[in-house]
Amino acid sequence: MKSTPPVLQCSSGHSAVDAPTSTAYTLKGNLGTFGLLFTVLAFTAPLGVVFGFISVNISFGIAVPIAFVGVLLLMTLFALGFTRMTRHIPRPGAFYTYIGEGLGRPLGLGGSFLALTTYGFNIIAAIVFSGIAVKNLIVSFAGASPVPWWVWSLLMLTTVWILSYFNVELSAKLLSTVLVIEVLAIAIFDAVVIADGGPEGHSLEPWNPANLLTPSIGVLLLFSVGVFNGFEATAIYRDEVRDPARTIPRATYLTIVFLGVFYAISSYALILSSGVSHAVADAHADPAGMMPHALLTYFGAFANQVIAVLLVSSMLASTLSLQNILSRYTHSLSVDGILPRRLAAVHTRHGSPHVAAVTVGAVLLVALTGLIISGVSETALYGAASGVAFYGMLLLLFLTSVAVIVYFRRNRTGASPWKTIAAPAVAALGIGFALLKATLNMELLIVAPSLVVAVLLAVGYVALVVGVVVALVLKRRGSPVYQRIGRRAQ
Repeated sequence: MKSTPPVLQCSSGHSAVDAPTSTAYTLKGNLGTFGLLFTVLAFTAPLGVVFGFISVNISFGIAVPIAFVGVLLLMTLFALGFTRMTRHIPRPGAFYTYIGEGLGRPLGLGGSFLALTTYGFNIIAAIVFSGIAVKNLIVSFAGASPVPWWVWSLLMLTTVWILSYFNVELSAKLLSTVLVIEVLAIAIFDAVVIADGGPEGHSLEPWNPANLLTPSIGVLLLFSVGVFNGFEATAIYRDEVRDPARTIPRATYLTIVFLGVFYAISSYALILSSGVSHAVADAHADPAGMMPHALLTYFGAFANQVIAVLLVSSMLASTLSLQNILSRYTHSLSVDGILPRRLAAVHTRHGSPHVAAVTVGAVLLVALTGLIISGVSETALYGAASGVAFYGMLLLLFLTSVAVIVYFRRNRTGASPWKTIAAPAVAALGIGFALLKATLNMELLIVAPSLVVAVLLAVGYVALVVGVVVALVLKRRGSPVYQRIGRRAQ
């Protein structure tokens, strides 16, 4: 059923196009803590991380489990300030809003453009990987697949495109079901391997902080921080949860704790499966084969087929979550008038940003079609897109940490200095260190010629600068749109 965009009633004489934020543009939903938790956890694709990324992390050192514990503490420090912002700034927009409040409207708009770019590359990576996952699933059962990967990627995009049109609670139900199944599968793997002890038995070496003091500590922490992406998305759904002041902080902390504990235990189990003395060498020699080999050893060939099925469902959940996030960022920018106001329309029945969702899906379709026509291999596409997304997220987290500090120094709210100054400062230092290591080791994130790596590294900064320039132009022209940047009502 097609709905018409809402018409704003203005008493000030302004036209509907120039009207400020209105309840007509407010998204609707009734997500509770666990609904929001499952929605943002799906974005992280825990099965994909355990299956594909943790082995890469192990290749840089044995101390991956304790590194995840350290990153858990670091992200908790970030969340202390991040969640205080959700209490003191009762507006949606997340990074867009918070960076704008702390560092000014130009950087706020730059942050929103960076967020769109980051999540855009992230969903392209997820869609491409989805096609690869479906093709591998068919191969695991039939031995070959005559259908190219991009057909399945287009089908995945179409599926999430349709689902994103509806109420977020429909997505939450699907995401919750998929997430529970994939987490249960990994938990079974962890329990069996840890109970067995592996070929060398249990060891405290992976949990020894002293083992972090190696030349590769920066890269090891870099990859550990990277797989925490997703917890920050809780604030994006502010208008669609029951009690934002409580639900968002609870879901944020639960997400961080879950990811930290889950990845720490899973990485320990994977290390045990090879043996502590051989794990780093095995991961370095064949990171893609480490988890399949463990599954074959402890569960048999059928387990690989089961995981192949679950990996597809996991990518469906992750792609849908990313599509929802992009739609809401687009909606926020449209409400403020940065993007066409028509994209801010809210479905009268579903309470969803349906026009933004349809538009985002169309843009993704055009982008994906262009990439397919380019003839670049799917593995290269996935690697490049995920590398840009990974780097962009680090930059967003760093800017937000700094914005929190500046905001609370400027606005004496009476909140604890530990939560609003000290903790965000430590988080900024930790995230800044990871960002520096990413800058210096971009070739580890993106396997491509140096010129291509340099161009892709610049993508996030270009998006940030373009947003700043657009904001400054609006300010110079005296546009009322400038005053609304960051979801500010006038």
